[in-house]
Amino acid sequence: MMAMDNKGIFSTHRRLAVIDTDFPWKQSGFRYWEFIEILRQRPDTIFFATNVRREEFPVPVYPFEAFEEMAKQSGITDVYCVFLNLAGSLLGNTTLPSGLSILGSNPSWTISSFLNEKGIKLHTTLYPGGGLSPDVSPLFLKQVKEGCTCIFTNIQEVLDEIPTSIFTPVAINTDFYSYNKKPAKDKIIITFAAHRGVRKGFPLLANVFNELDDCFYLNIIGDWQNHLHLLKNENYSYYGLLPPEGMKKIYQHTHLFIYTGTQDRFIIDGFPVTAAVDAMSTGCLLVSTNQRNDRLTLEDGVDYLEVEPMTYSIINALNWVKEHFELAMKIGQRGSESIRRQYDCKKIVKKKLHHIFQS
Repeated sequence: MMAMDNKGIFSTHRRLAVIDTDFPWKQSGFRYWEFIEILRQRPDTIFFATNVRREEFPVPVYPFEAFEEMAKQSGITDVYCVFLNLAGSLLGNTTLPSGLSILGSNPSWTISSFLNEKGIKLHTTLYPGGGLSPDVSPLFLKQVKEGCTCIFTNIQEVLDEIPTSIFTPVAINTDFYSYNKKPAKDKIIITFAAHRGVRKGFPLLANVFNELDDCFYLNIIGDWQNHLHLLKNENYSYYGLLPPEGMKKIYQHTHLFIYTGTQDRFIIDGFPVTAAVDAMSTGCLLVSTNQRNDRLTLEDGVDYLEVEPMTYSIINALNWVKEHFELAMKIGQRGSESIRRQYDCKKIVKKKLHHIFQS
C-alpha cells in the first residue's frame, strides 16, 4: 500500500502504527489530539488499543490482539506509543531481577520478538505519568533507550538520563483551544481543573479561596465532589468531569487558571500541567506552583505567575491580579502566544514524524 509522508511525497517504504492503552478517549487530552494530528499528517497510520473504547475517532481503532497479523498484512515498519509503562511492556522489560516493576505495565503486551523479527522500529514519548515516577529505576530508562529508536520527552530527568532523547512539549490542539480576549467583569473568574489526587493540592486551593473576597469566583472541574465541604466561600460552581468541549467553554470565560500542586513521591506531574496548557491557549493567565522548577518553556512573570505552595503566596498573587488586572491579562496573552508557538500539536507531530521517518 502506498503511504504519504508529511511532505506529501508518496513512499512505499515506511508505515506507522500507533499503539495505546485506553483509546479513543477524548479525556486523555494530548494523546487524543496528537493521534488525530498523526492521522492528518500520515493518513495511512493504523491505530491499536489494549482497551478499545466506544468514542468517536475518524478511523477504526483495532484491538491490540490484532496487531501482529495486521502489521504483517499492512507492511508496518514503525510503531509509536506514549508512556514508560507501555513502552516497557511492548519491549518486554516490565520487571527487574530485584522484583521491581513499572507501575501500570503489563508483560502480556510484549511484542519485542515480533518487532525484532520484522525489523519494526519502536518509538515512544516519555511524558509524566504512565509509570514515570520520581524514583523510577534508571535501569528501566536504559532498557527503553536500548529498545526504542526515537524517544521524545519533556522531562529533564529523562533528557539527562537519555542524552539522545528529543525535547518535545505536550501536544495541544491550539486551534480547538483558540485564543479568546478576557474582558473585565464584575468578578475575576478562576478555574481549577484536575483529576482527583493528593498532589493536586485541593485543600490548599480551598484555604486560599476561603480567604478571598467577593471579587473572585471559582470554577471547579474534576472528580472533587467529596472535597467540596472544605469550601466555606460559596462563590463557586462545581462541574465534575467534563469533555474537552465543556472545558473549552469554561476556559473561554475564565481570567485565571490556578494550579496548587505539590510534590508527590509516587507520580511526576509535568509543568505546566496539560489542563493548564489548554487553558493558557485560550488566554487564561496561569497562576501556578512549579515544584519541579521547570524552566524549559515558560518564564515566570512573562508567561505566567509562579507561586509557592503556601496560602499567603497564592493570595498575594491573586490580589496582585485584582489590583493590576489589565497588566495581568497581558501576561495571559503572552502566555497564550508562548503556548501556541511551542505546544501546537501540528508542529509537534510534524517534528516527531520527521525524526521517526528519518531514523
